Amino acid sequence: MLAPAHSNVILRPHQETSVENVRAKMRDKLRRVILVAPTAFGKTECAAWIIQQSLDKGARAWFIVDRVTLINQTSKRFYGYGIDHGIIQADHPLTDPRKQIQIASAQTIARRSFDYLPDLIVVDEAHCEYQAVIDLIEKAGRARVIGLTATPFTAGMANHWDALVNGATVNQLLAQKWLTPLRIKACVTPDMQGVKKKFTGEYEEEGSGQRGITIIGDVVQTWVEQTRIHFGKAVKTIVFSPSVKHGEELCRQFAEAGYNFQQISYLDGSDKERQDKIDEFSKPNSAIDGLVSCAVLTKGFDVPDVMCGISCRPYRKSFSSHIQEMGRVMRVAENKEFGLWLDHSGNSIAFADDTAWLYEYGVASLSDAEKHDSTVREPTEKVRREHFCHNCGMQLEAGIDTCIGCGETRRKRGEIEIVQGELIDLDITTRAAFQPRRGLRADCLDDPRAMWNASLAYCLANSTRGEEVARKWAYGVWRGIYPTSKLPYGLFEAPCHQVTVKTAEYQLIEREVKRFRKKAPARRAA
Repeated sequence: MLAPAHSNVILRPHQETSVENVRAKMRDKLRRVILVAPTAFGKTECAAWIIQQSLDKGARAWFIVDRVTLINQTSKRFYGYGIDHGIIQADHPLTDPRKQIQIASAQTIARRSFDYLPDLIVVDEAHCEYQAVIDLIEKAGRARVIGLTATPFTAGMANHWDALVNGATVNQLLAQKWLTPLRIKACVTPDMQGVKKKFTGEYEEEGSGQRGITIIGDVVQTWVEQTRIHFGKAVKTIVFSPSVKHGEELCRQFAEAGYNFQQISYLDGSDKERQDKIDEFSKPNSAIDGLVSCAVLTKGFDVPDVMCGISCRPYRKSFSSHIQEMGRVMRVAENKEFGLWLDHSGNSIAFADDTAWLYEYGVASLSDAEKHDSTVREPTEKVRREHFCHNCGMQLEAGIDTCIGCGETRRKRGEIEIVQGELIDLDITTRAAFQPRRGLRADCLDDPRAMWNASLAYCLANSTRGEEVARKWAYGVWRGIYPTSKLPYGLFEAPCHQVTVKTAEYQLIEREVKRFRKKAPARRAA
């Protein structure tokens, strides 16, 4: 292994802000701080910068990954940053307990006992909670702990972390060109009625895979057509498959169409076999057109020039898996203007409002965040009707009534025809997902979270029947403004921030309350 290059990590402005916010929390005696930020934000770079600073102070730091297979990948990145380190793993050539910095997997931590403990612990993919890591953090009671994740939706996380720092949101990174936008198309999906569920509430892999096999012909045909339309040719693609059998059949039918798709899964014969496929796929002129992933590649996979993603694994609850999968196609690469997401699972529809909220606002708190992965959502026709052109299937820009693809005028509610199997484009912004009542216009309506806060502030100030009734009243007012939308999970119980309410927002709420009272004079307010 080559010696470290001794090059300090150079942080971008949004990373500098996040690092300072993490350090500020720790100065406030909050020992366990989790940094939440999207794919490609550079969470590892932030952690590496903090680790470099700890070296100068003589501190011992451990960086914990959630899989043994990520040890060497992380080690390579650390050497690129100039961070000398050892590896905590049996028979690894870089094993050296004398080094201040160590990289370990959660699995190795679970099998070892240690005579020494670190002063700083960094937990990558912190939403994948391992009891051994939780126990280590507890045992190293004086150590500072930093968690890194894009999806802090695991139940119980609020019990294991003291504070949360939001890095830049997806929409902020898109605006700054640190992420590539997605064009999302909802395609033909299998009928999942009657498929058995696991104890987690998700579909059984075998049943889900069998249903998915019935539409594989559409998956292949749609990919051929859409990559030709959007890119002029076949492009590097990843597919998320519900089962190994489904993946095998998918690879077979792609091969019949003349394309080389290779499956990687939890049943691979060896880590080397899987890594060889990933290494080949990572080459600019790869002989592999696509990788089919079964229960892998949702994290720790970094191939920026992937241009297309295909979702074939339906989720009922796992919003985090949906977000992780889409993130694989959003990394920036040369000459990559956008990524194409072909949704054969219905996930983009089922999680549309949640996705829009997360992309715009990030995560409010860990206690609210875990509700994202605990509630069943199903695809609905409402989202289909509101987010795509009935004529050509192109995305309808928020606030624009004319389709940029064909010039067709957006149809009014109740006039949209639903065509079986038609491709649609989804606009994953809060402006598109949370449409105000027709005829209601004001700049503040573009921020539905701020309008909820204003509604709550007004109702708490004017209700004489307690907080619970005031919140229900506020929800009624908010739904009057956004009649086709629901509050994202956890927001109903969130604290009210009266000091942030703007005059225009409060005045609009007052007008809405007066409007309601005029329509129903006999009904008293809460």
